[in-house]
Amino acid sequence: MERILDLGCGTGDSWQKLGLKVENRRIVGIDAQWDRVQAANLKYSGRGWEYLCALGEEILLPDGSVQGVFCNVASPYMHIPRTLAELRRVLVPGGWLKASLHAPSFTWREFRRSFPKPKPSLFRFFVFLNGMVLHCSGSVMSLGKVAESCQTDAGMRIALRRVFAGRGTGFLWRRGGKARLSSWCWRRWLSSDQCLGEAPRGLKPSREKKTLTQR
Repeated sequence: MERILDLGCGTGDSWQKLGLKVENRRIVGIDAQWDRVQAANLKYSGRGWEYLCALGEEILLPDGSVQGVFCNVASPYMHIPRTLAELRRVLVPGGWLKASLHAPSFTWREFRRSFPKPKPSLFRFFVFLNGMVLHCSGSVMSLGKVAESCQTDAGMRIALRRVFAGRGTGFLWRRGGKARLSSWCWRRWLSSDQCLGEAPRGLKPSREKKTLTQR
């Protein structure tokens, strides 16, 4: 049975929101908020799924213990490079990652809603600026324990390449609509000597010829 990680699980419904098939899969979820973890355990413990209170930057799982990871709009609130490093540790070679993210347009809308209130506006400006740092370098800045950012395709590619280079991991992420698998990610999946041989169930490559960087 495939074991997969729900990163930032909330109350445990992320798999439904991402349209992920869960037959013959065992989910282990983590979230920073204990009340949400409790709610998820109440819902799904009968399926043999378990949920833990933990941070994405400090995942309480052994090395190479999951075959896949999915994340529904939780990673934007994490320190992305540190979280990806933890995912690299817990994923088996050839594992997969599916995530929905915050595009810069989302953060810009949040900034416009918060303006002209000083503190919310300044914070949203920081989030937008952090997204631009991620876009250019694949890294992010931190204000204490806060490292929230918006994400671009280019920035995520840089971050993913840095952390997962040579691991044969396939990547799929979604930006505000139908999930699309980039051609670069799909080639990495098929060309790796360590890959699982096929995309995980529920992840199908888009028939569109555009890559994510061309959107």
